[in-house]
Amino acid sequence: MKARRINSIIGMIALFILGIVAVIPLFSIIFDVFTRGFSAVAKLGGLPEFLTALPPSPFDEKGGIGPLLAGTLFMTFLGALAGFAVGFPLGVYIGERGKEWFSKVARAGVNVLVEFPTITIGLFVYAFVSLIIEDLNNYILSPLSDILKSSLGEWIGQFIGPLSGFNAYSGAAALAIIMIPYVALITASAYSSIEQPIREAAYDIGGREFNAIFIVMRKAVSRAIITAALLGTAKIAGETAPLLFTAFGNYYYAPFTEPTGAVPLWVWYAAQTPYDVQIESAYGAPPYYC
Repeated sequence: MKARRINSIIGMIALFILGIVAVIPLFSIIFDVFTRGFSAVAKLGGLPEFLTALPPSPFDEKGGIGPLLAGTLFMTFLGALAGFAVGFPLGVYIGERGKEWFSKVARAGVNVLVEFPTITIGLFVYAFVSLIIEDLNNYILSPLSDILKSSLGEWIGQFIGPLSGFNAYSGAAALAIIMIPYVALITASAYSSIEQPIREAAYDIGGREFNAIFIVMRKAVSRAIITAALLGTAKIAGETAPLLFTAFGNYYYAPFTEPTGAVPLWVWYAAQTPYDVQIESAYGAPPYYC
């Protein structure tokens, strides 16, 4: 008995030490990024200027991530909104109708999509937008933009107008597609785990099927749904590859109907340059972006 206890203690200590050794590289990277990031922001003019200024050119001494942060927040917000709007009901269907053949096809589809390289999703959105952009601009967006500008003012042109080949909305569409399978799979798992007595009570209380599923049972799995939304948003907020073919990047404040900058794109670009001021700005972005 004593030998068993001693072996157990030795095993626990060994696992604890191995666990610490395993996370040391991760925490060292995080520590390096944050310490260098804070010092970089101080060198580049302080936090207010860093969060609003244009990215530095190779000959500047100061700069920031203003237009990049605005583009990232805009595309992430739209992508998360659209991704959750599609992924949540899809997950409910998969979880509640798991035995139907179409539900099985949908589950297989989202399982495949979650493993897709995100750059291929960016290429798909780019190709699709290229096919429809001319008709979309001529018949919908140009007339709509003119009407809204005449009634609301020129500022609306920052958000609505004829789209260029690269734009923030294409980037948001790519991010939404990436987010859908994460939300759908977590939601499906949560709904399928609801016990039968709770399910029967939900139908008794809700009356109609819609009320039972989307109101009563939703409250039972609300934590899982919030987790799905947060996990999906965190996933798309740091994406770089799909934005290369959709938003493309821009280092100035510009309408979202044109090429739009993003923090991940700037970090990817600045990491390849030999200029210290741009490398410093890339280090300064992650701590405040997180």
